[in-house]
Amino acid sequence: MNRQQQIDKFLLAAHRLALSRLRAEPARIEPVRAQLARWRVQSGSTRSDAYWDQWQVLLSADLEEIEREVCADDQHGAVLRSVSPMSTLITQSERAVLLREARAA
Repeated sequence: MNRQQQIDKFLLAAHRLALSRLRAEPARIEPVRAQLARWRVQSGSTRSDAYWDQWQVLLSADLEEIEREVCADDQHGAVLRSVSPMSTLITQSERAVLLREARAA
């Protein structure tokens, strides 16, 4: 498995974990929305804007729709995962474990 595949595997696992957190506590979507808003204010115009627009819409959708889009096994899903504001739902230690697991695969 090359480095990009490891990153993709890590991001997919991280998003599945984040989605499980949202299923357990739907109100946790608010910090995700706030993260996206902060990025947009701090970054100004970027190449990620079109994807952040999609995230804005997704964060108002139901969890099944978010999962379908973000966990899709295609290029679009991979790009959405790479510019995702859902990182606020995962701790640093959890990230480290998921990254080790992806590298070991």
